[in-house]
Amino acid sequence: MNRKHIQDTFDYFLHFTEIYRTNENKYLREARILKLQIPHILQDFQKGDLLAGSIHHTFIGFSPQYGGKYIYFFEEDQARKLLDDNREFLSRIDEIEAAIAYWHTERTLYKLNDRFASKHGHLDPYQKAVHRLGEEGRLGVSSIPDGRLALTIPDLDKLLQLGLHHLYEEAALKDQTDPFIQALLITITTVEDAIDFYKYQLCSLLEKDPDNTELRRIYADLSRIRYQKPNTFLEALQLFWIYAVISDLMNYGRMDIYLGDFYAADLQQGIIDEETAISYLTDLYGKIRRIGKIHDARIILGGLGRRNPQNADQLALLLMETTRRTKEVIPQLTLRCYEGMNQTVFDKALQVNAEGCSFPILYSDDTNIPAIQKAFQVNLDDAMSYIPAGCGEYILEGRSVGTPNSSLNLLKALELALHHGRDMYYQVQAGPDTGAVEDFATFEDLWDAFTAQIDPELTLVAFAEKDCYDIIAENAGCLHLSLLMHDCLEKGKPLLEGGVRYFHGMTEIMGMISAADSLTAIKTLVYDRQIMSLKQLVSILDANFEGYEKERRLMQSCPKYGNDNDEADRMAIRVFNYIAKASLALTDQTGLDKYMMVSVNNSESAVWGNVTMASACGRKNGEALANANGASIGCDRSGATALLNSMRKFDHSLHAGVINNIRFTKELFTDQFDKMKQLIQAFFMNNGSQLNLMVIGKDDLIKAKEHPEKYQNLIVRIGGFSARFVELDPIVQEEIIRRTTFAS
Repeated sequence: MNRKHIQDTFDYFLHFTEIYRTNENKYLREARILKLQIPHILQDFQKGDLLAGSIHHTFIGFSPQYGGKYIYFFEEDQARKLLDDNREFLSRIDEIEAAIAYWHTERTLYKLNDRFASKHGHLDPYQKAVHRLGEEGRLGVSSIPDGRLALTIPDLDKLLQLGLHHLYEEAALKDQTDPFIQALLITITTVEDAIDFYKYQLCSLLEKDPDNTELRRIYADLSRIRYQKPNTFLEALQLFWIYAVISDLMNYGRMDIYLGDFYAADLQQGIIDEETAISYLTDLYGKIRRIGKIHDARIILGGLGRRNPQNADQLALLLMETTRRTKEVIPQLTLRCYEGMNQTVFDKALQVNAEGCSFPILYSDDTNIPAIQKAFQVNLDDAMSYIPAGCGEYILEGRSVGTPNSSLNLLKALELALHHGRDMYYQVQAGPDTGAVEDFATFEDLWDAFTAQIDPELTLVAFAEKDCYDIIAENAGCLHLSLLMHDCLEKGKPLLEGGVRYFHGMTEIMGMISAADSLTAIKTLVYDRQIMSLKQLVSILDANFEGYEKERRLMQSCPKYGNDNDEADRMAIRVFNYIAKASLALTDQTGLDKYMMVSVNNSESAVWGNVTMASACGRKNGEALANANGASIGCDRSGATALLNSMRKFDHSLHAGVINNIRFTKELFTDQFDKMKQLIQAFFMNNGSQLNLMVIGKDDLIKAKEHPEKYQNLIVRIGGFSARFVELDPIVQEEIIRRTTFAS
């Protein structure tokens, strides 16, 4: 940055601080902050852009979820460094120093930490979370909870059907003496401000290049959506994107619904053709990639409950073709499948996956909609609005919040249960002393110790989530979201103050299958067959199997989930049901409508594994945990059908999202396409909920690790996200290589 830019940044910082401090009403304060912030964070229109809209936040700002930031955020280290490096020419240094000191305790994350410590510090005897929420930390069973409001997807269809002018009129019908309504009206003008920002830039560009028809088209689209509802596909695409950008949306909902009718009408009238539309979608994909949120950026296609399925399917096919051509890790294209759907759409989905794109991710409406009705206790219409957002957590589009703010490592819970509550990686006490292994006379004694390590940690993270929501509600109305979330405007209430229709929370579960397989091995070898004592088994694990290869093989030979083995699968279901029901039991205590578990895992299954010691499933110190609902690595030895049979046995009304990973060779998927299609359809017809398909051979992965320069475009599915294989941490690469590949 040059000197002027640096001074302007600090002047903005001081102006931001002044508005914040002088506006007592939290809604009007937020609205006026947004009015200030929008033109400051918008990035210039770039040569070659087909859509206007991109942002970059500085060290101070407001956002519900940008890059994991939390409401009023302040990056103190960044601000301090910029100040210290440029003191010699900066003015107003005393004011800047005072503002830095002010924001140290005024940023929303600090308030969350302070609240949690004062209310629930007694729940955290090992001081893992107190004054550290939002930081990295994996001591014991749970991670340090995050401060964020993620996976909240507004009703973008309403935005495009009404347009800004009619949206303003609708809000203006409410009580305009209410500061919340006043703030919503100001918030709508921030979208107009963003449009004007780019119109002004395009005017300057057109002065230099008056014959540029593309610039003229973009200018005309912006001019129309400024005052009227969109009439064409490109106008609708532009309004969606500019709203998504300034409201920091990280997931983009059911795009084939809110854009499908526009596209079909333009296509029929000859206003646009497929190739032109793909060029604009490719530009959209590029802008999404520049935001860089590889764990988010979901675009949902298909599914029941669409008003015009034929129109939506036309756009769904186009989006899948764009994904096939771009071969990028985001957006995370996701297809909701159902009995009677357009088979051309389903076939296209499998064909795009077969080319190694890892998209679209597949979900079964026939399984999920009834399960969500029961799990969330909602009507059919609301259940049909479900979206697997982020890594795969279920939210209801425009109807619910449901941020996953923490994770629990169930295999670590077993490690603690076998060691008096001691974390053997960090060598510190991290859980309650649940007794000596010599005293676990029955398997049920061990089970009780295992669950006793889970319960306090689950309670801790559940209360942390409610505190996260409460602090947001006390400081902001999340106006861009509240404007388009049911039933905020109808009730005249903000998102987290009784406005949103469904108020959910969730925690992510890691190591569930690794824990289940370990428990099965212990039950088999110690309690059923009595080949060794539990104390002997623990000493073998503590030695990381060194000198105990025979015993390790015994543990590895015990029944394993993923092989359609009833004994192993029953244990997996028992573990699953315990954590699911324990989560649901916290609903009333937290004051949420639902508190649920998800088993969607991203690369955290490998990261958590790195701090988890050897386990009775046969894994060694530091090796990756089983990912989500997938089998322990390399243990699904009975074929693809057996793996899918294990995966379909869970009760889907007990969770808010699961991930099932399966990998095939490209040869199998291509040469036996019809059989692969039948296999997947049969899985979905028999209680299968979701599939992550990876179509790539193990040999290609090994070669890519050895010669990364030759495999720059090799995309893999980790769990809840996709990535370029060569860019992954070696720990994660090794976990992916070791997964089972099903071949012909």
